[in-house]
Amino acid sequence: MTLSSTKIVKVIVVTDNLEKTASAYKALLGTGKEPAGLHAEHKAVRTPFTKYKGADITDTPMKVESVFSDNFWFEIIQPLGDNDPWAAWLKEHGTSICSICLLSDGPLENDEETMKNAGFESLFKQEKGYEAYEYFDTSSVLGVLVEVKEQYK
Repeated sequence: MTLSSTKIVKVIVVTDNLEKTASAYKALLGTGKEPAGLHAEHKAVRTPFTKYKGADITDTPMKVESVFSDNFWFEIIQPLGDNDPWAAWLKEHGTSICSICLLSDGPLENDEETMKNAGFESLFKQEKGYEAYEYFDTSSVLGVLVEVKEQYK
């Protein structure tokens, strides 16, 4: 399976204790410089998803903090609801890395086709003004969800 040209840009960690986990990542990795171009949405309590497995999501707030190493952006999420993929992951796996984000040259539709042909279910997809992304459930093979993101030029 080959996606269009990709690189890992973000690793998502799900936890039930944001402060403890973020502190541990900072102690281990230090606090690297935030990449240019982030839209200041990486540290907040937020409800970013509109659909999950085809259903509307309205009760999934989360606390989010980012830790930057020299090589990766670690986005640490503490779900505060129970109706989203992060809450489901936490219940099944506990605190752990649950997702890697691959930045694609796009178009996203091509990578979506590749992932679906490989047998991976799409969990949710969203488009913002400057990017589109889709999450696929590769947990049975890779042990993580995979987010494929296309950033518009």
